[in-house]
Amino acid sequence: MGIKKLSHFLPGRTILLGLFATITIGTVLLALPMSRTVDIPLLDLFFTSASVTCVTGLFTVPLSDFTMFGQGVLMLLVQIGGISLITMMLFAIAVFAQMGLTAQIMAGRLLEMETWKDIKKILYFIIGITVTAETIGALTLFQVFKHDYPTGKAVFYSIFHSIASFCNAPGISVFPGGVAKYGHSNYLILITTTILVFSGGLGFITWREIMQYCIARYKGKRHQVSLHSKIVIFGTLSLLSIYSIIIFILERGHAFAKMSTPLAVVNTALTAVASRSSGVLGVDLMDFQVATIFVIMMIAFIGSAPGSAGSGIKISTFFVLLATARAAITGKNSVEMFGRRIATDQIFKAVAVVAAGIFWVTLTTFCLVITEKNWQFLDALFESVSAFANLGLTTGITPDLSTTGKLFIILNMMMGRVGALTLIFALKKPKNEKTDISYPKERIMLG
Repeated sequence: MGIKKLSHFLPGRTILLGLFATITIGTVLLALPMSRTVDIPLLDLFFTSASVTCVTGLFTVPLSDFTMFGQGVLMLLVQIGGISLITMMLFAIAVFAQMGLTAQIMAGRLLEMETWKDIKKILYFIIGITVTAETIGALTLFQVFKHDYPTGKAVFYSIFHSIASFCNAPGISVFPGGVAKYGHSNYLILITTTILVFSGGLGFITWREIMQYCIARYKGKRHQVSLHSKIVIFGTLSLLSIYSIIIFILERGHAFAKMSTPLAVVNTALTAVASRSSGVLGVDLMDFQVATIFVIMMIAFIGSAPGSAGSGIKISTFFVLLATARAAITGKNSVEMFGRRIATDQIFKAVAVVAAGIFWVTLTTFCLVITEKNWQFLDALFESVSAFANLGLTTGITPDLSTTGKLFIILNMMMGRVGALTLIFALKKPKNEKTDISYPKERIMLG
């Protein structure tokens, strides 16, 4: 296979193959007697491995069924899945080997960088900011856990929860009660978790540009922020503000009724931030109103920023879709954002990603309604959205999934983690490819 063909074959299939291989290896490690305290069916082990690797947090068996070694395996899978498999593979290549032309092309397509010099810098930055954030988080969380658990467990729980939070999966919790245990009292746990989840969901490219901008301003220089980062920053802050206001209005007299106003505000912020893709709440999900649960599904479906630990269709995709709708309504011939035109192929891809996401969630919900006959429709819909968006929240029915239902959810988690990227790379054509046939134009009725 030539370089040209291989460069278009590798990205999507490499991610899928890497994801499946990681899940399989994780399943084998979890199947070891030293990983478990009880016998667990192989399908449930595979489900658990898939859930943590996709940083989802839906489980058919409790994590307390795993030993300290098994929980260590889970933590490693969360870390690998959180900062993305492709980042880990490219980083290993950068450290231990010379990156060939094909791998450089693949890396460029994944990270939107034109030169290997830039790719190498961004890879080291990703690893650096991940280690730094998780270390600070673990040290902070230890100040709380050391009062509740023996030193060894407190250290392990602090590291595990810090990694899970930064990887947008604090719902994957190995300490009893999880974050909800502290939701009514401990500001430090809630604020630290919120900051880690927000940081992990903003995107590594955006964080790098923010740091470059701050350094440039400190030196008195100008630094041009990319359109991508402008969309991510504006989109994240505006959506989180809207989410928070809606959730606070809906739940101040309901789930947050017994909390003080400051604590209710902190829990509102955590709910808004965590609902994007992290599966953790300061209160039980079923304490919320149905309207709030519906809002959480919408938040999760949109998700976090591209190139982040979060999932969903991504904020930039959503805002390109909004800009496209605005252009159509106002009669413009181009889609514009922040004084820049969006490329036509990216508009097509944004629409395709949203359409594919809606189709996949609908299809999975339909299948679950058939296989899980005792479920209510809202349970099936929420479970489907939660799996696709790698949210990890559940209405409580995950442990009761049938064998077929478990397979549907596993596939949904995997597609939610890599589906949009795979679709983008599948749709991308070589720049020099020419169309031999051009069909005549004809208008149709719309609306």
